[in-house]
Amino acid sequence: MHINFLLDSFQKNSNKNAIIWNEKVFKYEFLIQSYYFWSDELKKKSIESGNVVVIEGDFSPNAISLLLALINKNAIIVPITETVKSKKEEFIKISQAEVIIEINKEDRTKITHTNNKSDNILYSDLKSRNRPGLVLFSSGSTGKSKGSVHDITYLLNKFKIKRHSLKTITFLLYDHIGGFNTLFYILSNGGTVVTVQSRTPSNVLSLIEKYKVELLPTSPTFLNLILLHEEHKNYDLSSLKIITYGTEPMPK
Repeated sequence: MHINFLLDSFQKNSNKNAIIWNEKVFKYEFLIQSYYFWSDELKKKSIESGNVVVIEGDFSPNAISLLLALINKNAIIVPITETVKSKKEEFIKISQAEVIIEINKEDRTKITHTNNKSDNILYSDLKSRNRPGLVLFSSGSTGKSKGSVHDITYLLNKFKIKRHSLKTITFLLYDHIGGFNTLFYILSNGGTVVTVQSRTPSNVLSLIEKYKVELLPTSPTFLNLILLHEEHKNYDLSSLKIITYGTEPMPK
């Protein structure tokens, strides 16, 4: 099982807060139960090893549990979020998605099978080795969007080394490698995922103050927005220990 090390960590931290979503707290014990529920549900819905599965949503409890169950199922996962919804059909076509799982803002799911057949040579390699995959798309700002295919087992290896347990804002989502890495860093170390429904400076900073967030992974643009409007002066951000940034160059 690819995520045994995660499940072991969840068990050890069963009484700790795993996810704060819509101001509701979900403990690691819930995450374990939800993972096993979705593992059974994938069987019932005839989602097989090697299937290419679009998962559309945010970092909700069901989305995270489903992601874990799909990884252990050796599915090839194509995450899509609200920010790229206009490109959804394009991404489904390029990725040859065979299953689409939509997760709405109430955390309810809808599962649909398509008529697509996945025959990409990179998928064939993953299937032959019984490995889960992750397909991430470029923005397509200079033309047609391009997808990169990753072997998830390689991405997960670095999270087997224990590091700091931090309460973290999930600013970047899992359709970006930074968001994927942030999620698994938090979960593997027994930290807390603090989700955001709106990525405005005022909303993010208010959540940092309210939940005593320690790590903020973000972008230079967002940091500049905070400074431009001096939003940081309106909130107690003393809990923050680390701010990381990516997705674009940082101005000097």
